[in-house]
Amino acid sequence: MSAKLANLGYLAIKKETSKGVAVIPNVYVPLYKESLMTKANIDVDNPIAGNKMATFQHIQGQRDHMGDLQILAEPTTAGYFLDMLLKKGTTTGAGDPYTHPFTLDPADPNSYTVDIAKGDAVFRFMGVEAYELGHEFSDNKMLFNLSVAARKSFIVREIASVSGSGDIEITFKTNYDPSPTTGLVAGDTIRILLANGTTLDRVIDTVDSIIKITLTVGTTSVNDGDLFYIKAATPSFSLVTPFLWSRTEFRFANTAAVALTATHTPLQSGSEWKLQHNLEENEGAKLSGSFDPADLVRAQGDAEFSIKVRFDTPEDMNRFLTVTKRSCVIRHFSGSDHELRVTFNNLKFIENPVELNTGEIVYAEGSLKPQYDESDGQGFDVTLLNNVATI
Repeated sequence: MSAKLANLGYLAIKKETSKGVAVIPNVYVPLYKESLMTKANIDVDNPIAGNKMATFQHIQGQRDHMGDLQILAEPTTAGYFLDMLLKKGTTTGAGDPYTHPFTLDPADPNSYTVDIAKGDAVFRFMGVEAYELGHEFSDNKMLFNLSVAARKSFIVREIASVSGSGDIEITFKTNYDPSPTTGLVAGDTIRILLANGTTLDRVIDTVDSIIKITLTVGTTSVNDGDLFYIKAATPSFSLVTPFLWSRTEFRFANTAAVALTATHTPLQSGSEWKLQHNLEENEGAKLSGSFDPADLVRAQGDAEFSIKVRFDTPEDMNRFLTVTKRSCVIRHFSGSDHELRVTFNNLKFIENPVELNTGEIVYAEGSLKPQYDESDGQGFDVTLLNNVATI
């Protein structure tokens, strides 16, 4: 078994037409780390059964598919991840830049198929949506930190039988799921691991049923018990300069409208925001009749905003003590006309400690929470200006 370098993998995504119905991802995004995985949730059974063994049997459990993604935050691809978290509004603009608005709306966000190449195989997740999006800066570049959940996955299947000689029909075992072909798409390039350790690469012609596919093999070497998975592709990227700390501006005022064009307040490193669009259960709704989550049910939204600023005069301390409204528009720029804009309409200081340490500069490290603003009709929104006409 050969060693595999993580950097040879990739992350690819594509919006789904129907939630949980796989498409072939074709948008590649630089990935730094991830933990998205199918959890089998094996039921370890321990009945009274006439012996002292602690485990009587292992029973297949109801699965969930969850994890975190850390990716490059740049204008061309950022909108797809916002689209997983918030409701996208109508795009405006006749050319670069296009303006894409995202809000916390009663309507659900879109779902995506996500491919992650790990070693020789692609781990495919369907119906992927985000429930938390935050960020950090690594040196000067901005990274997104996403928490996501999926409805289903396709990682590897075992072949039950093969029929035909030219265009062959492959039937899969149902020891993983009664519908083992879910996640495969006509046009997928697949790899079959044969019993002798060699591999065979082919393209799926059709997904015939819930347990069968057809493809052109041209050989009878495929047999029962061989393993079948999606082959890793060659990634290609279409990116621009990422959002940068050196081009990030924090603009405060008494209203969001005024804050948009207010003077930038320089903040210290570590000043960050985080957006949530919570799920009723992060692992999804485990209803009867399926091993996988039946749905990802949205609940309420929220956000967090932390700032670190040099302390001189006590204006913000007064706002903290009197629970006074403060609005902020955070503007992350890229190039001459691309921007990620996060608007908090009505912030209140929850914490604002000012501590003294010998030999150190005095800072206020505030923690702010947004609330619903009656005048603006929202608590927060996100606007992306980029060169993509359709998200």
